[in-house]
Amino acid sequence: MAMRGDDVIAINVDPESNRLRFLKAEAKSRVRLTGQTLADARMGLDKDGGRPSAHALAFISARLFELGELPRADAIDDALLKHGIPTQNVRHLLFTFSDNDPSALLTTTLAAYQGGVPQLSVGLRVDGHAAFIGAVYERVIANANNA
Repeated sequence: MAMRGDDVIAINVDPESNRLRFLKAEAKSRVRLTGQTLADARMGLDKDGGRPSAHALAFISARLFELGELPRADAIDDALLKHGIPTQNVRHLLFTFSDNDPSALLTTTLAAYQGGVPQLSVGLRVDGHAAFIGAVYERVIANANNA
């Protein structure tokens, strides 16, 4: 389900402080990855002061509550309402999926970053990106129709 800009959020409990740590990720899939695509991803990562959005975290907390995962839901609510989320508890991940080699673009983008949140990147290159995506969607639709 769309989380209004936060493509992926991973959450872990810091064993020393017992506070939550967050990985906020932006994922971009393009036949031809460009600097503009990465600039768009950077804007997404920098939103909300680089932190996961309150909206996305509230969504995750609500789903955890529905699943009976009350301690996890409460921990997210506490981060939102009691403790806040310091940027030192956040990491960013830029994930790309493209037909062209993303290495130079990702290196340049990460080197240009001026903020205080540690950055990671993963660039996945698949020859025939468009055909691959088409085949995946065909299979998903076929499986949905057979369900």
